Amino acid sequence: MYQEQSPIHNFRARTYPLKIYSGSDALAALPNELQSRRISRALIVCGRSVHERTNLTQRIESLASGNIVGIFAGISEGAPAQCIEAAAAMARDTRADALIAVGAGSVIKGVRVVAMLLGENRTLTEMATVHRDGKPPESQRLLTPKIPIFNVLTSPTSAQNRGGSAVRYTGSAHHLEFFDPKTRPQAVFWDCEALETAPLSLARSTSFEIYWWSLMCMGAMKAVNPLVKGSRFQAWQLARAAYPRLSTHTDAADLIDLCAAGLLQNRDEEDGGRPWSCQLLARAAYACAVAVFNHYDGVTQSRGYAAFAPAMIRGLGASVPEVTVALGEALGINLSGTEPNLSEMVALEVERDFQALGWRTDLHDCGIPVGDATRILELALRNYNANHDRLLDQHREAILAGIVRTIAPH
Repeated sequence: MYQEQSPIHNFRARTYPLKIYSGSDALAALPNELQSRRISRALIVCGRSVHERTNLTQRIESLASGNIVGIFAGISEGAPAQCIEAAAAMARDTRADALIAVGAGSVIKGVRVVAMLLGENRTLTEMATVHRDGKPPESQRLLTPKIPIFNVLTSPTSAQNRGGSAVRYTGSAHHLEFFDPKTRPQAVFWDCEALETAPLSLARSTSFEIYWWSLMCMGAMKAVNPLVKGSRFQAWQLARAAYPRLSTHTDAADLIDLCAAGLLQNRDEEDGGRPWSCQLLARAAYACAVAVFNHYDGVTQSRGYAAFAPAMIRGLGASVPEVTVALGEALGINLSGTEPNLSEMVALEVERDFQALGWRTDLHDCGIPVGDATRILELALRNYNANHDRLLDQHREAILAGIVRTIAPH
């Protein structure tokens, strides 16, 4: 008999239409996708390296048989606002009727904002999430139709089929956030040849984000519904097995497994979970990593994830012992929530795991002034995904201490 005291079985889920083409020569399906939607003027959007150092854009042009109107190859790391505005200008000038994103996280999320600019005919700041001191952030409603998007991945990324995006911005906000479910792609391509074009360093970096999030979500399994639980468990199993094999070389099978893990993380969200704010430790580390990534050149988001996680576990782990215990269990150590040294023991295990995978677990070598710690904290608290309900505001002192511990050279 159903029991009302089982809240995890009271949930809503939604499924968005999406086609996945995976494997050898998966891109061969692109022409039919364009033809079925009567697309004749698609614009390819990518980074310079993809265009100049691989044959992917030429391959897509050949496959699309005259239905490509141009190539914008100027999206750089973090999807800076000026790149997005330039891509949108080219799309307008060429009268593009679809966007084909070729790349990893920055390109994939950036193209969504290009589509927003084209559809809304508003500026970036007019469309962006609004942050007001002491109040929950307000996501803007973007109601106009958007042109179709097709994503060709060159590296695994959870950005592949989401509706939210963020771009770097030179103003006081340091980055702008957007959400529009109408910018979800029509199709995503996990093409073996395309995935193997990325340098090992890029594949390791983008894939570590998937690995990191898979681990963090294992810290929040008890209070989620059955669909979310299945996605989180399988994402961790895939990432845990595939990511270590990227230490020396890339293999299409491992990359596709990591693409699948990233897709499951997005399905987690659609099925009623909140993977990007699944638990306090993940929220704090994520928000700090994004703040540093957008504010300091040369620090990737993955580097920030690896560095801030142990510090936030040490500083906040005792306040959420069930989460801390679950993270330890995911890495193979069994501890009690009453263990006096719980936070330190799990933080050490996380450090050992990340270091074994080739990641430093501090930012001591990055030259970030300790005096910037308060600024980093304020930027972190403006992260919509991590602090949409202002929960992190209640832990300002502990988060600030974690930031100092992470950036201060010993």
